Amino acid sequence: MANVKLRLPAVLNKFLQPITVSSDEFFPQWRSLSGPPLKLQEVVRGVRPLSLIDMANIFTSSRLAVCPGLDPNPNNLIASTTFYSESIRPMLCLIRIETDPADRTQLRMTVASGDPTLTFEYVSDVQAVCHKLKEFIKEQLVSIPTAPPPPAPAPPAAPVAQPTNPAALTDPGALLAGLL
Repeated sequence: MANVKLRLPAVLNKFLQPITVSSDEFFPQWRSLSGPPLKLQEVVRGVRPLSLIDMANIFTSSRLAVCPGLDPNPNNLIASTTFYSESIRPMLCLIRIETDPADRTQLRMTVASGDPTLTFEYVSDVQAVCHKLKEFIKEQLVSIPTAPPPPAPAPPAAPVAQPTNPAALTDPGALLAGLL
């Protein structure tokens, strides 16, 4: 029997196409999107530190292209994707995850796009990704309990000499002394 968690409604990443951007593309776009509602930040607390590679793998599985080398801080992660919909033109979404090596139990995410509704929804979706990240972390913390190892076998006892006289086998004194 399998136990599967199904999360509804469908998340925004169904409409995403990962796109890797260069620093020449990223920074002008990042700077042009100045503050809310086009650029939103959220601090996520209570996470167990993951390596940036593990974090990048989670983002890649969520249809975000990780763009290595764009952030001068090696503890940060930048990702990008294009959102496609029927009502608006394809929209570039930029994500920056900042981690603090001194306190890796929290991270700050910043999401930016040219559409305020998309940015808000995407923050929610990135929160879902961070939730996935937190769930993944919890799974990494879970250990299946194992039975303690069996005790080492006792060294064999030296053989006790048994009396050769059959009457000695029923002697109450010998029985009480535990000699038999």
